[in-house]
Formats: sequence, C-alpha cells, structure tokens
Amino acid sequence: MRKKLIFLLIIIAFCFSAKAQYSISGTVIDATTSKPIANANVYIDGTVFGSITNAKGEFFLDLERPVNFPLVVSSISYKTKVLPIDFTSKSITFNKIPLTEEVNNLSEVYIENDPWPRKRKLKYFRKWFLGKNHKDKKTKILNEDAVKLKFMPSSNKLIAYAEKPLIIRNKKLGYFINYDLIEFELVFTRLDFVVDNKKRTNYKEESSFFLGTSFFKELKPHKVKKFKKARKKNYEGSTLHFMRALYQNKLKENGYRIFLKKFEIEPNQVFKVKQTDNLTHVALNKKKITVLYDDFYQSFIEVDQVPTYFSIDKNGNYHPINALYLGGGMGQQKLSDFLPLNYKPE
Repeated sequence: MRKKLIFLLIIIAFCFSAKAQYSISGTVIDATTSKPIANANVYIDGTVFGSITNAKGEFFLDLERPVNFPLVVSSISYKTKVLPIDFTSKSITFNKIPLTEEVNNLSEVYIENDPWPRKRKLKYFRKWFLGKNHKDKKTKILNEDAVKLKFMPSSNKLIAYAEKPLIIRNKKLGYFINYDLIEFELVFTRLDFVVDNKKRTNYKEESSFFLGTSFFKELKPHKVKKFKKARKKNYEGSTLHFMRALYQNKLKENGYRIFLKKFEIEPNQVFKVKQTDNLTHVALNKKKITVLYDDFYQSFIEVDQVPTYFSIDKNGNYHPINALYLGGGMGQQKLSDFLPLNYKPE
C-alpha cells in the first residue's frame, strides 16, 4: 500500500511540474526609495494569470503555456506600469520593477464647470462601460465610489477615470474582474430646441470608448461547471470569437457571413489575410461591412480609410484596437460580456 501511495504522489508531482512549464518572476520597488512594495497587483492583462507581491516585493507566476499579453503591475497611489512579455525561454525574470508615485489628479486638469449630477453621469457610465443590460447580466461595480466622472458641455463629452482598480462582479459568467480604468469617453450630440418659447437642450449618445487593463478571477472556483454554458453562449458571435476565426482565415467555417450593403460576398473579397508564425496581418479594403453570425446575430465593422491594417494574435487579441469601429451585436458588447483572452470553449 505504501509503495502505491508513493507512486501516486510521484505521478501527481510529475503532472504538476509538467503543467507549469513557464514562469514569470520579479521584484516591485518604489522608484524613489528603492524599498519593496508589498501587496502590489501583478497580472497578465485580460487573463486569469496573476498574483500579488509579498513583503519583499517579490512575485512569481506559473503558466501552462507562453502568452504574449502585457504584464501589468499596479499599486494604490502609484502609476500603473505595463511591461511587454516575450518568451524566448521558459522563464522571464524582472530583477526590479520601479513604480512611480501618482501625483497628477485628472480632476485638476478639467477646470470646466460640470452641470450634471453624479446620478445622471453614473447612469450613462454603467450603460456604456458595463453594458445596456448589465442588470440582466448580473454585473455590478462593487467599489463604484472609486469612479470619478465629469461632463464637459463645451465638447459634449462625459469622461471617467478611477484612482484605484475597479472591482466588478459578474454573477452570470462567474468572474470577479479587477479593471484598471485608464480612459473612458462618451461623446454626445447636443440638440437645442424650443418648447413653449423656452430654450431646451437634450443630449443624444453618439459614440463611446474605454481603455484599461483587466484581471479575471473565478467567482466560485468550485462551481466552474455552472458557468460553462453561459460563457460558451457569450463567446459565440463575440468580437473574441470573430477575431480568432479571422486569425485562422476561417470565417465561413465558424458560422460567419459577410455582406456589402445587401449583397453577400466572400470574406476574402474584403479581408486580405497574410499569416506569419505568431500573427495574422489583415487589410480591410471596404469602409463598412455587415457581419452575420449563425444567420441571426448581426454586427457591422466600419473604418475611416481603406485599406485599414490591423494584426491578430492566436488568442484573438487585435491591434491597434482603435483601427476598427464595431457596431451592432459586437459593438454592444461591454464589460459584462467580456471573457478572459485565454478563454477556451469546451
């Protein structure tokens, strides 16, 4: 019996060592004092891979496979640092990662008077950051007080920022998301009219944009199976799914149809694809196309000029992210729809 137990332990140890084949380690310090920073968040952007630093400022990440997403290092009262990752070997070591104290406050930059109450601004922010149906999707920001909002009448813009990572709970997909909001902007069209000889002003939402880094955690690690069906349904027809299909140059095989105005065309008539070892380089040569998934889910892609060039990696991450304007189904996807970039449907 003892021999069997020892043999079983050896197998378990071997499986564990075989699983964690890649690693990232380093030390986070204060740029001014060179003292270690404890409890700093260290994670790979858009994934479930992350950790916090110990009392010595040290961190260690185990990975099953190499990833090309940036490493994000953040701590309260410090500027977030984003570092590129390139696995030329099975381990990457950052000897010292210096963080600089955050001294600028965006509230001091925008000195224009803000006529809108916070309640109104929050309503717009939730809709365009979390998503229009975020309540149905059981998604909530747990530390909403961290969100700073300002409406600027001169430019008809609502901007938002946060001085610490937002903690978002998604009960439908089963994730906690730590989101470091770098930039949020919602642009309105101002409509002036007269009613009963009185001037009135209304604002119509026109376009939005937000940028940040994210770290996903399982909401209930022991109940992952419970969320698999919802995650798979959310994935199909999503921007992530579309980009992965385009990376493989297999849009039709994955259920996508492309239309120019009302006429269906072949994907290769609008997407010129060139594949390399790590990236797929794409040239889009039409200003606006309609994308239909599963003969039901409709989106559109629009660009400012043709051709527009962008690149996709094997995980479906595309760059530059502002090269394309996504509308319809894919355009409506907000944070309540997001899945980790390393998500794999089962």
